[in-house]
Amino acid sequence: MYDDTKGWGVDLWEDIKKGSKKAANSTKEALNSLAEKDDDTKKVKEDKIETTALDPDTVKDGQKEPMITPAPLKSSEKKAQPPVTKTSVTYAVHLSSNKSKASAKKEWAELKNAFPKETDGLSLKLKPVKIIGKGTFYRVLGASFKNKTEANKACEAFKKKKQYCLSIKL
Repeated sequence: MYDDTKGWGVDLWEDIKKGSKKAANSTKEALNSLAEKDDDTKKVKEDKIETTALDPDTVKDGQKEPMITPAPLKSSEKKAQPPVTKTSVTYAVHLSSNKSKASAKKEWAELKNAFPKETDGLSLKLKPVKIIGKGTFYRVLGASFKNKTEANKACEAFKKKKQYCLSIKL
């Protein structure tokens, strides 16, 4: 075995071992000192600590302090209200895409005739979508469902009759 450290590798290894022993001893000393400090904290815990109640009926010198009620807010100081958010997210079924609004409306009429049961209760919603290199297409959407599960059920009925369908969030 060839040693290219010219002998200093052995010395380095010895220094590392000595350093490890020193580190281990200092760690042990630190842990012992912490254990001694824990004994001191037990004494503090045994001392009585005075506490006070933070209620409005605080008694001071045998008398109740009066309860302070804030003045009503002026109209210009009204509390900020959180923004109103829509809780009902609606879904729709995407049934086809057409190049013009007129052909999309015609497609909807044909779909209503071809699938009267499936389209019953749905309303037409056209959604323009720009496709680079092809122009604007109008998606024919049957709206509106309260949740994705209902929209997926409707799509299953369309798909059984070989009609393209995809449930989407509006």
